[in-house]
Amino acid sequence: MNKNDLQQGIALLSTPVLPLVSMVQFLFLTGPFETVAEVIGELPEPIETGHAVYTTPRALLREYQDLLLPLEGLKNGEAPEAAIVDSNGRPVDPMTGTGALVLQQVLSAELERINSLLCAPCDCSLCCIGPDETMAQEFFEIPLTGAETALFPVERCRSGTIGARCAMDPEPVLVNGRPFYDRSDCALFHWRNGWSLILPRSARCPNLEPDSGRCRVYGQRPGVCRRPQIFAYILEPLEEAEPGGPAWRLRNSLLAIVDCPYVDLLRDEIAAYGAACELDVIFKQNKA
Repeated sequence: MNKNDLQQGIALLSTPVLPLVSMVQFLFLTGPFETVAEVIGELPEPIETGHAVYTTPRALLREYQDLLLPLEGLKNGEAPEAAIVDSNGRPVDPMTGTGALVLQQVLSAELERINSLLCAPCDCSLCCIGPDETMAQEFFEIPLTGAETALFPVERCRSGTIGARCAMDPEPVLVNGRPFYDRSDCALFHWRNGWSLILPRSARCPNLEPDSGRCRVYGQRPGVCRRPQIFAYILEPLEEAEPGGPAWRLRNSLLAIVDCPYVDLLRDEIAAYGAACELDVIFKQNKA
């Protein structure tokens, strides 16, 4: 694999939408506009920033216009959809909170497109198999929504003990007297923070074709599988969130997992993408 195989994804990395979204947010909240659509419709073309030239910014922004609608609620005095705290645990103001929620959603949507374009040419199944004998981990965890669990025809493990814990707790939950990951096949577990597929050592996702290495449910694959391995980390979900309490912590970051072949190859491009979005870029090894 080389960069010539990844030009479509690289092109999107070079023209991130977040700088345009920040521009629309500022103009909308400070100007005499009733809707976000008005701002987008009045933008000049092309627009040049310090990092990129956008030849058709209106068309690009309209792809994400629905995700910007919370800005209209903010302007009308509505509170953010979720409670957010800063890195010190203090509640953020409504403008910061709503803005962060919008940017997280937009960035996640854009990265889904970028990751899909970068992942396909790699012919890699690293995200779909458990740890091998060279790795320190005993298992890998794939978080899922309740609806997404229907895609996986494997054993479901659910109990009061499991539901009170998380997979990454220091002391593992015991199932039949053994650590939950001490098994030969993968299984679904319902933890305190929701469902996940657990891939023990050398296990394979049940939807991975053994011969071709292709995904059987690619068109319906879970959200986490659509965003390997560059993640929006503007907001971090709080596992200890209480009903009615803070649900997110502000991070203002981009997370990139360097085990992934295209992340390792495109470190400079990803760093430039993060800089253009005014986000800290965290390169992290996950499988080691």
